[in-house]
Amino acid sequence: MSSSSSNAPSLGEFLRTRRAAVTPELAGLPPGRRRRTPGLRREEVATRASMGTAWYTALEQGRNVQPSDQALACLARALLMTETEREHLYALAGRPAPPRAIDNGSTINPILQRLLDRMEPDPAYVMDAYWEVIAWNRAAAQLFDIERTGDKHPRNKLWWVFTQKRIETHEADWLRSARTLVSIFRSQATRYAGDPRMRQLIDDLLEASDVFRELWAEQDVLDLGSGRKSMQLPDGSNREFDYLPLRIPDLPGACLMIYLGVE
Repeated sequence: MSSSSSNAPSLGEFLRTRRAAVTPELAGLPPGRRRRTPGLRREEVATRASMGTAWYTALEQGRNVQPSDQALACLARALLMTETEREHLYALAGRPAPPRAIDNGSTINPILQRLLDRMEPDPAYVMDAYWEVIAWNRAAAQLFDIERTGDKHPRNKLWWVFTQKRIETHEADWLRSARTLVSIFRSQATRYAGDPRMRQLIDDLLEASDVFRELWAEQDVLDLGSGRKSMQLPDGSNREFDYLPLRIPDLPGACLMIYLGVE
């Protein structure tokens, strides 16, 4: 897909404003005594992005040129763009932006943990792009046995499902739920195909579970969605829950999973 002519002026204007916002000091360049241009010069951006000055000038002037994904990535780095600015740059160029880097959740926003705690008595947890549960409330810890240790991936939801088969009540429900989970996971994992940790998780699941291997081979894909499922409580009784996944902008690839008990 190429940059459309209708977006070319907007793309050029966006590049001009980003160039003006990057001072020589921020770019690691000497400030110089006679700089008439706020921010960087066009030739400085072109050099930092490893491209010709004439080509960059044409792009900034809104001509109908066709920047490649590599050129856009170089421009985003050269102009010190944030993740949001980078995604906007790709959108203006008519190209899908690469996924944001996975956040491993090493620092959970305290507000998010407070939200989880206030969901009590309903279970809620945060799951990262690797499907690792990285934050939870007490109700979720009890229902999903999150704090157990000793497994290869003790807090990974897929590992729970395919190596322990805990939580789901009936085999028919379990298989339907498992198929849905694998389809959702595949659609997400594809975005991080080059990530070694993601590849290792998939390899571990393929080795550990015949069912995962069969479902993975089906090549089905789904997006995250809400629904209802029956689960077994710690006391052995069964209860239905409505579940809802919510994206978390501060944690790329992560989602908040909320389970509301059905009365």
